[in-house]
Amino acid sequence: MSLGVSFTKRRIFATLTALVLPLAVVLAPAAHAATGGSPLPVDPGHGKHKIARMAAEPRHDVPNPLLKERFADEEEEDGDDPALSALCQTYIGKPNPYRPLAPNTDVIAGDAVAPTGSQTGCSTAQNETTVAVNPENPRNIVAGANDYRLYNTRESRNDSGGFAYTSFDGGRTWANVRLPHLDFPTGAAAPLSYMDAAGDPAIAFGPHNTVYYATLVFSRAAVPDDQQLASGIAVSVSHDGGRSFGDPAVLHLDGVTPAGTPTPTNIFNDKEWIAADPVTGDVYVTWTQFTYDATGQFVESPIVLSKSRDFGRTWSPMRRVSPSLTGFHGGITPFGSGSNPVVTRDGTVQIAYETSVCASAACDQPSDHDAVVVATSRDGGRTFRHAEVGLDFDFPVNEDIGNNALTGENFRINSFPQLTYDRVTDHLWVTWADDRNGAYHDGKSVKTNGDAFLSGSDGRHGWSQPVKVGTGADEVFPAVAALAGRVAVTFYTRGYDPDGIGLDYAYATGWGDNLSPIRRITTQTANPQVQFVSTGAVTGKELQGVFIGDYTAAAVGADFRLHPVWTDFRGNPGVTLPNQDAGTQTLAMFP
Repeated sequence: MSLGVSFTKRRIFATLTALVLPLAVVLAPAAHAATGGSPLPVDPGHGKHKIARMAAEPRHDVPNPLLKERFADEEEEDGDDPALSALCQTYIGKPNPYRPLAPNTDVIAGDAVAPTGSQTGCSTAQNETTVAVNPENPRNIVAGANDYRLYNTRESRNDSGGFAYTSFDGGRTWANVRLPHLDFPTGAAAPLSYMDAAGDPAIAFGPHNTVYYATLVFSRAAVPDDQQLASGIAVSVSHDGGRSFGDPAVLHLDGVTPAGTPTPTNIFNDKEWIAADPVTGDVYVTWTQFTYDATGQFVESPIVLSKSRDFGRTWSPMRRVSPSLTGFHGGITPFGSGSNPVVTRDGTVQIAYETSVCASAACDQPSDHDAVVVATSRDGGRTFRHAEVGLDFDFPVNEDIGNNALTGENFRINSFPQLTYDRVTDHLWVTWADDRNGAYHDGKSVKTNGDAFLSGSDGRHGWSQPVKVGTGADEVFPAVAALAGRVAVTFYTRGYDPDGIGLDYAYATGWGDNLSPIRRITTQTANPQVQFVSTGAVTGKELQGVFIGDYTAAAVGADFRLHPVWTDFRGNPGVTLPNQDAGTQTLAMFP
């Protein structure tokens, strides 16, 4: 998602996607020629998004702000700083300090160098990863990430674009495939020609080597404070296992006409995800619609859905998944985000997401809380029932960063769930990370202790009690994969640098929720503060590494080989200097 545009002009704060913030925070200012809008600041996220916990705000049994409060309570401030330098620049002219990655693999081939902005001279970033395995050929893997290799002449800077990373040898080698005609930099026709960037990638395989790549598209053209940037959802399809992709289908757009001209909107579309039925070819895309009133104040953020029954050629009108505010009398609210769908073998659609659960729409009672929720549809996405899986104990907000964050870290984090489906056992598994085990004093965080949690269901009899997957240090951004009763959870951990800021990627496997001890995947702990730099809203200090993506990914093939994909911070030693790249390693589900 994004944090690169002011609150009233973007999908909300940090727990959302990964595009606008990093780009706008990091790179040089540029005007949007299409509208004659004023240049975007070098760091639109800097100093503009302080979260204010006012004395009059409600107190809850959980100490940290609910999603509803986060979405509603941001304040705008001034303070752009165009003269920041990312840590990656300090490595220029020096050897990469990390050891060779093997057996980890850098999937990025032909990385570009940023020509302008705070990362000038650094390899361009890739972050926020997704991955899927061909159900008919486990050696065919397709991954994706926000990829900043594309230079946008309209912005005079690099911006995020859609890239697929495709392997046909089980993850040993990877081809990098640029998706065509998604936005202005890739030569799109109207209305997508109005869009400056694409990101929030999500990939799913259907039958017959069909790959679906969903992405958010958005404009950076300046709009009045009471309006939102133009945004939408698109899906590109490959029929050859990810070697090539056709032109995208547009599922939904706001803020731009079919002719590619701007039109006022109070909606920003964000954080989409995709699921495909590997037998019928039905495809579902879910996303969040951040909705504001005429003054730019937050109203709601419902999860919505669009469906294709013809392998992605055409898509249904958008349908609402979240409950309505009309006649709301308490329970699961439409103040959510981070949706994650799957399709079970009987065609049931299951969608996990995070949302506030409140006694009223005001969300002002002590018992109000955030939760992981799963919405279930047995009629092809027409109607849904919602079940609360478990309380989601959000991470504390760091006022200087303006986002949820770990103690001592600068990058934003969230508690969005990831959902997977085991087609052999007909079982669902959902994972998320939260701070229920953190240390608090008088309702304020003393030290975070983020852990991943895992819950399972047969889809008919509720959800199991969440099981902790973690250490005494922080774990964040978990992903989950399952096959024939074997379950794997992957995540970032500070367990190998408990007193520092270094991150590793790790995993645990087991039968169901009886998981083994955590195993390290990365071969060396890395500093995540290598790219994307901002300035503290409170301290005014330089903050390195404010964005590493909002999720990681894992998938398992029919050969029981696990394929995690994460944002790695070491670059490719011997080839590039430290920077954000997409890393992977093929692992056994039976280590």
